[in-house]
Amino acid sequence: MLESFAFSIVDSSLTEWIQLSYWLWPVLEIIHFIGLSLLLGGLIVVDLRMAGHFRTLNLAATHKLLPLVLVGFGLNLITGVLFFYGDPLRYSVNIGFQIKMVLVILAGLNTLIYYWKIKPMMVTWDPHADSPALAKFVAYASLSVWTGVLLCGRLIPYVGTG
Repeated sequence: MLESFAFSIVDSSLTEWIQLSYWLWPVLEIIHFIGLSLLLGGLIVVDLRMAGHFRTLNLAATHKLLPLVLVGFGLNLITGVLFFYGDPLRYSVNIGFQIKMVLVILAGLNTLIYYWKIKPMMVTWDPHADSPALAKFVAYASLSVWTGVLLCGRLIPYVGTG
């Protein structure tokens, strides 16, 4: 499915523009890195606090970082799509990219659990008590999955086609 989509866009004007723009790819890399820093930097604080660490930090205050996390995700989504368009045949068959996309989907599902189950419960938490088990699971799952996304992203240039 991904490979057939890649074949359908390989000759697109967007792909050609990305490939022919000398400075575009490095600029996209920089923006992608900034997005990743915002995304993971914010999530590390939020998730570790939600898991019960750093109890001196106000739980609600750490969640004020979530808009920055979303900005980081947005930057990575836009630049990631442009990377794929820039070299669709390479990315579509790359095992590192494929695993990364599966992990991003898992991260999205984990986020839904957070919004449906954890966020409504947070108003009743004692800030000095231990975090509920589900909150710890969601927090550690988030940290694990996003670390996997980071690692797989770095492996894309070095791993083969599956």
